[in-house]
Amino acid sequence: MLNNGDMRTLSFDKDIIVIGGCIKSLLYAFFHELPIIFAKPQPPFRFDVLPDCDVGVLGLEHKDRTQLEIWERLVFLLGMAGLMPISSDDNKLRVADNTLTVISGNSATKFNFNKLVIFDDEQVKGLPRVAREEKKKNTVIDWVNVRSGCNHNIPYLVDDEGSFVNKIIFYPTERSDNKKHKDLVAISHLTDQQLQDFDFSDTMARFKIIRMMKEAGIRGARNGRDVKNPEKYKYYAVKVEPAEREVIKNSKRFYEPDDRFNFRYDTLEEILLAGQEPRGYLKKLSEAF
Repeated sequence: MLNNGDMRTLSFDKDIIVIGGCIKSLLYAFFHELPIIFAKPQPPFRFDVLPDCDVGVLGLEHKDRTQLEIWERLVFLLGMAGLMPISSDDNKLRVADNTLTVISGNSATKFNFNKLVIFDDEQVKGLPRVAREEKKKNTVIDWVNVRSGCNHNIPYLVDDEGSFVNKIIFYPTERSDNKKHKDLVAISHLTDQQLQDFDFSDTMARFKIIRMMKEAGIRGARNGRDVKNPEKYKYYAVKVEPAEREVIKNSKRFYEPDDRFNFRYDTLEEILLAGQEPRGYLKKLSEAF
């Protein structure tokens, strides 16, 4: 039993280590057969689709694969190949000289390295000084429960005129076994300032969602017949309820040069197009499973 303050420390030597828990870092580690470490896993948004690129090297056919499916496949393959040396999904990373220290609970693991390939710099201490920062709008994801107006065949709605509730995606509810009923997720692209503005809150998103659903002809359940015209049905109003809001930061930090680090800013498509089929154990795993 460890006492408070006691910490077990292991040490390993690795030439190159990939840092990051996103799909881009996992793909890079897979293509180059490199170990990968992250502070926290970063699974993609569940409805983001993969660019039109060949993923046969992963042992998969494309067939409209989501990025989340590919991310999960990569985690499995890299883990099976022993290229994910840290099993914890809540870590603190610190760099000093050519040593990366990963703290997970009451254990610390040191990796002596020559180069860190960094896709995700969040929660990594000891990096060079930031030379400049490029801020882009945040991706805001509002998960919404549909209480009335959940039975229809519309897959999504788009508002091309604004970045607030730019797209609504309907999906089979996970709150009951009735998969004909749909909940929704609304996607916005907002600045830091807009995130602090009530006009862009989840409450205001609710009002816009209801308006977009009504304009698309979505109605609530039947509510009897119209007294004045018995051949027509009346319907309950659309009713939605915000459940959770996620904010994904899209800023980039550019660092002063340092030979120990290779900061990567590739797009997902660029990594896929430049990818090469692994030749070692990863190739056998992707073919076998």
